[in-house]
Amino acid sequence: MTVQTTNAVRPRLRGDVYFTAMPDGAFVRSPRGSVFLKGASVHRLLTALAPALTGAATLTELLAAVPTPQRPSVRKLVGTLLERGFVRDTGSDLPHSLDDDAAERYAGPVQFIDSFTDSAARRFQDFRAARLVCVCGPDAARGFLSALTDCGATRLTLVLPDPDSMLTVHRFAATLPEVPAELAFVPAPSTTDGADATDWETLLRTADAVLHLADRPGAGSREAVARLCARLGRPLVQGLATADAVWIWPVRTPAAPDGDGDGDAPWRRLLATRTAAERRTLRAGPCSDGLHRGPVAELAAIQLTFRAYCHLTGVTTPELAAMARLDTTTLEVDHHPVLGPAPASSDAGPRKPGAEQDPARRVRLLRAADPVPDPLFLERLAVACDRHVGPIPDVRERDHPQSPLFVTEAKVADPGLRTEPRAVLGAAHTAHDARADALRRAAATALELARQTAPRPAPEPGWDLAAERARPVPAPGNGRYAHGVAAEADLDRSALACTLAALARLVPVQAAGDAAPVPPAELTAADRQCVELLTTADAHWSVHRVASPAAALPAFAFLLDGATVAVQVHPDAATALSAGLLDTLLAWQLARHRRESGDPDPTGGTTPEAVPSVQPRLAATDGADQLATTLEQLRAAGLCAVLQVLDDDPALAELVRFGVRVVIDDA
Repeated sequence: MTVQTTNAVRPRLRGDVYFTAMPDGAFVRSPRGSVFLKGASVHRLLTALAPALTGAATLTELLAAVPTPQRPSVRKLVGTLLERGFVRDTGSDLPHSLDDDAAERYAGPVQFIDSFTDSAARRFQDFRAARLVCVCGPDAARGFLSALTDCGATRLTLVLPDPDSMLTVHRFAATLPEVPAELAFVPAPSTTDGADATDWETLLRTADAVLHLADRPGAGSREAVARLCARLGRPLVQGLATADAVWIWPVRTPAAPDGDGDGDAPWRRLLATRTAAERRTLRAGPCSDGLHRGPVAELAAIQLTFRAYCHLTGVTTPELAAMARLDTTTLEVDHHPVLGPAPASSDAGPRKPGAEQDPARRVRLLRAADPVPDPLFLERLAVACDRHVGPIPDVRERDHPQSPLFVTEAKVADPGLRTEPRAVLGAAHTAHDARADALRRAAATALELARQTAPRPAPEPGWDLAAERARPVPAPGNGRYAHGVAAEADLDRSALACTLAALARLVPVQAAGDAAPVPPAELTAADRQCVELLTTADAHWSVHRVASPAAALPAFAFLLDGATVAVQVHPDAATALSAGLLDTLLAWQLARHRRESGDPDPTGGTTPEAVPSVQPRLAATDGADQLATTLEQLRAAGLCAVLQVLDDDPALAELVRFGVRVVIDDA
């Protein structure tokens, strides 16, 4: 909005705006930001004008009461406040029927709405008319009753486990100075199917919002209520008590249901970061040690109430889209962003629409996208690194030796819940590069795990990199089959890394010991650091040129104590040697650490990058030219490379951008 268009507006100063005098001006701030307004008389003008900015008068009417010389200054000031969001126009607000007593009594809740959106009084009026149903235990019911009464709710039904709970909460309600005008206490039906299914539907069908704190198994379980609300199309605000915390979900709305109760995204993200034993505990139901009762239950109810109030009044904040975690020991609340829908189990969830299956379109979009260099990649992926609900729940260095190489371990959560979070290692000569290496490998692994979890069309669509046309993805078990995954800075680099990794898997490494060692003269000066470190450590290592699946592409196997620890294939022999030497040094460093500490292999031999390592380390200049050379050699060897875009987890794919998979097979 500009100053020239503000004559007919009704400016209202938001309730969360503060200003203070500064030398030569005034400083204005609110949750939306801050600004310094320059001018010796600005603070005095703001102080005099603020009481009149109530929205009751238009700007024209306000200016009429101002001396003529000051009108341009007032017009400019109001226009600046409007543009910055400190003042809003109430002229387009929807009408409401709140009486003066209600408006005065609930000025705080109305002002809260007004800080985020328009028509605050009308929105609050609609909230008061909403029918709310709370499914909970007696301790949580006290929290719901107090919080919702303070918010101005007038229609509330408390669904409680048994008559004793109903009596307890009824007695508590009698001690409150005021309760909702329509307050009902209802015993929870025993099941959500069979004879009691109709009773549950009757309770929830007419609700404008359902608030549920799962504090017992059975009929009040998280899954049962979530499934029923999804089927009935009722907004659900839900929390689950565990032994150490109460988890509170983002609001699930009828317009965007995210699953069928047990399959909703936050729940899958939460389970994926846990061990198998922890998953069994979470799935078995809430804890029985009483930690979720008393003050914890009441505080959880207040958190749920806040989310319901915001949802019904149209208030949105980043925290409301995240999961809230109430610690049962400290009673502190923190928030954990959830990266959209995680892939559903392989026997559930919709298949992608036909348009999204078009490989040509998907490849074209990636080729047109901007590169994602390491600094931007690490910044983007920060939201995915969350120990409770992140696809990458843990990134650490402290469990590994940091000399001579820097080593970073990243844990990758399995959304299919087939395995516990698995470890992926990154290594480099600098700490920053090691972290970037680990996170790129972890991101590619996470996308591959999502692909394995999501439903697959038959045949899977892919893109032939050499022929530049759509081609079904080859199935394993036929011919010379291998695959690789990668998440590099652009599509060409990702496709190259995948193709080289797949080729390395086709190298007959069992014959590496019989191959001729590479003369030291062929190693470049850039490799000297790794060679010197290995030689100084008296490591028994060697590098051998081995048969390549594409004969003209250099291929090398790297041995440590007689065992192959790395295989590298690359159009440039020097790049392949440098990458393999770094992997060899890393293998020696980890083996030494295991001998000294008695620790097991940190990767557990379960990751796609398990020994022998076939993950290429691309040179900074690698890209389209090296990819073209590689594809040409593949064609000459009678092989083809088919690319798949790894976007089965859309939220993670948006952050990673160039996560792809390449399958190599006989042409």
